[in-house]
Amino acid sequence: MRPLEELCFLFTIYSFLGWLCESIFCSFLFKKLTNRGFLNGPFCPVYGIGGLLITSLLHPFTGYPPYIEIPLVFVAGTLLTTLLEYLTGWLLETLFHTTWWDYSHCRFNYKGRICLLNSILFGLLCLVAMLILQPILLHLLHLIPPFLRPWILLAIVLYFLIDTLFTLHTILSLNGKLQQIQQLLDEFRATGTPLKAAHAALSDYLNENPTVQNFRERFFKLEKTTPSQRRLLRAFPTMKPLRNTEPFLWLQQEWEKYKKGKKDSSK
Repeated sequence: MRPLEELCFLFTIYSFLGWLCESIFCSFLFKKLTNRGFLNGPFCPVYGIGGLLITSLLHPFTGYPPYIEIPLVFVAGTLLTTLLEYLTGWLLETLFHTTWWDYSHCRFNYKGRICLLNSILFGLLCLVAMLILQPILLHLLHLIPPFLRPWILLAIVLYFLIDTLFTLHTILSLNGKLQQIQQLLDEFRATGTPLKAAHAALSDYLNENPTVQNFRERFFKLEKTTPSQRRLLRAFPTMKPLRNTEPFLWLQQEWEKYKKGKKDSSK
């Protein structure tokens, strides 16, 4: 198998395994099924990148006796994955002006982007990947018939391209919605109505004030979220925008009402 083909297959496999581990862990943590992933499909690309970095950069630390190899791989893997998580958090915040995860409530965290517990867990995953998983995956990949490999890789590339573009559209449309709601809140506040009173008025559908009704109609159009936007809200419950915080909290409240109404209707 060609090196580039091998890298593409490994990236896809580690992205899926990372999504699987993350979803299982977060489902237990949040006590509900959680599709944990930046993309819509069952893949976390950061784990794919991490898997490639780990198996490439940590290879020199293998081949020693177990009492040397295991601590070397664990420490090096912990440092490498912690750096990757920090840089990923910083990059997502910079690009999308949103904090996607927050470890501020955890002990020994740094800027909420990394924490000691996660770093230890990542170090353990590095051990599993390097000493157990990687040799098995390489063996299985070489069993794929050569004539099938280009077609599988083409499907993988097309999938990631489409899913990435769709996810970017979802995030940008959500940010645009937040900005519009923020403008509407500022406009409502300019009438002299305190923000808490504005929220109460807009939530009170018995209010017959024409001004309130006009604002409510405009809010009603904006507060509706698409399925892909709701998936992001479910996948990252601690997500916080660095801008337009007020409208995001408003959307979260509306999402909670939507979930509660859906749950009540199913009883």
